[in-house]
Amino acid sequence: MAILMVVFLCAGYLVFSVVIVHATGPAVVKLGRNGGQLPAGMTAVDIRYPILTPGNGNSDNHGVAKITRPDFVLPAFDGVLLGSDRGEWGGELVFRDRDGRFHQLLNRDVRGIVRTPSGIVVFVGLAHLFGSAGGIYRVSLDGDGTVATTLIHDLRGSPGAIQWTRHGDLVFQVDIRAFRRYGLLSSEKTRCFLLDSAGMLRRQLCAAILH
Repeated sequence: MAILMVVFLCAGYLVFSVVIVHATGPAVVKLGRNGGQLPAGMTAVDIRYPILTPGNGNSDNHGVAKITRPDFVLPAFDGVLLGSDRGEWGGELVFRDRDGRFHQLLNRDVRGIVRTPSGIVVFVGLAHLFGSAGGIYRVSLDGDGTVATTLIHDLRGSPGAIQWTRHGDLVFQVDIRAFRRYGLLSSEKTRCFLLDSAGMLRRQLCAAILH
């Protein structure tokens, strides 16, 4: 009986320590309208960058150049990473180097830029109308010192609600939209995942994330 009790307690502790996750706070915060949370020594003007918006489809209109303000900013690689999320209108990840030059790294809606124990990761994705897609990229320096991105995980939907855990992992939700095979409407569901400090991804019970 005592042995069974010990086994039961050990099993319960294992389930509690592995399945239950304690979230400690947001890992991603959008840049405020008032210019808050900017890197030291930088102004709102410093982080604005040029983009080319889609044209109207006419042969004489291939796009319009405009200046945009990023939603996410993270100092890195002797410069700063800038991410924008304009939904169906597009988004991108841009690197501003120490000389003020801008280099586009990704042409996807950025949902967050996070510095983790295993490196910098960028969450991207879009859930719109009848479909959704997303991913997680690692940002690093190439051998020649160029800032580059590598896709490390595909996601079926758009990531959000990205939070830290007590153990330095990241938990987040993914909104998945899929077109119903025999209908005109799309179905939507939410799944939760955990990206551990080593960069490994696994499913996580949403109900087992405690705040």
